[in-house]
Amino acid sequence: MGAPALFANLGAEEGEGWPRMAAHPRVRAAARLWTGLFAAGARAVGPAAPPCDGLLAPFDADPLPAFGFCDAGEQLFPWLATAEAGEWARRERLPLASASPEVVARVHDKGFALAAAREAGLEPAELAGVALALAPDELDTADAVRCRVEAEVARWPEPLRARFVLKPRLGTSGRGRLEGRGGALDPEALRGALPRFRERGGFVVEPWLERIEDLSAQLWIGADGAPVVLGTVRQALTPGGVPLGHRGELAADDTVSSGSHWDEELRVAARAVGRAAAAYGFRGACGVDAFSYRGPDGRERLRPVVELNARFTAGTSALGVLARAQRLGLLRGRRVFHLGVAPGLAEPSAERLALLAGDPDTALWLA
Repeated sequence: MGAPALFANLGAEEGEGWPRMAAHPRVRAAARLWTGLFAAGARAVGPAAPPCDGLLAPFDADPLPAFGFCDAGEQLFPWLATAEAGEWARRERLPLASASPEVVARVHDKGFALAAAREAGLEPAELAGVALALAPDELDTADAVRCRVEAEVARWPEPLRARFVLKPRLGTSGRGRLEGRGGALDPEALRGALPRFRERGGFVVEPWLERIEDLSAQLWIGADGAPVVLGTVRQALTPGGVPLGHRGELAADDTVSSGSHWDEELRVAARAVGRAAAAYGFRGACGVDAFSYRGPDGRERLRPVVELNARFTAGTSALGVLARAQRLGLLRGRRVFHLGVAPGLAEPSAERLALLAGDPDTALWLA
């Protein structure tokens, strides 16, 4: 069986400019980590293609992929299946190892995750029916959009109106958001943001909540359409939503879990959204983001579905590193891990297992 080709289009949600984002050292390190999911001999193609060798020194002797689904022979694996990825597959004369770009675009849309969560009854009680998704053809003039959004926010429970956010329906790492305060939007800021929102599939309007912990579940949806939870993790994010890394725990049976007391609810919700995506024909790796937050009464709540990333994710890569480390016997009974940006995110006594080549601030830390 031949080796796959890898199309590392990280940031492709941002449109044709993604190669510029992919050239950033942190994004390039994430792309190299992703290539480590695949068997020895995999090759990267396309613009900003990362090298596929020398990623993690302890793994050099291990030619096997992290997961069985990464061993699919001569196919082109994209990070995100887009029309451009399909073009590269045709150029390489390889089948695209994913659902069609049309299906992926449908379920990768934040509006899809909102509808799926609503249909499955997964919204917290105080958020039920609150969020609103608008499509590009609903974004006419800035004044009309502002009036519609502000009228929608005005009917929310009073505690939710203080701060809210408009998020592109197709976007990554918190990019392109617009905030509103006190039930109102800045007219000029909205006017400037509307072209970007139209290009990114419209936007979702939702309250800004006091987050306590960010979580995600990583899934694989195979040919039978049944979502399998690969593992759950805690996400380390900047205040703006830019990912810094992942943390979690290894159970005695080597199951990877976030360690959060919300973990089982997260898994149940992720499977429900995975089934909804599978019903539209989606197959492949994906991730469901969630977070816990402080409710109006001060108690912690879980928002179990924030978005569905219908692609490989940094969480998939993190679980792949752990799978290979477990297979090679490198964990030596350790039960807590952190994969990501090292400074300030690990205890001083933690052991650095391996560095990503070319990025000394990124490592797998074990406590």
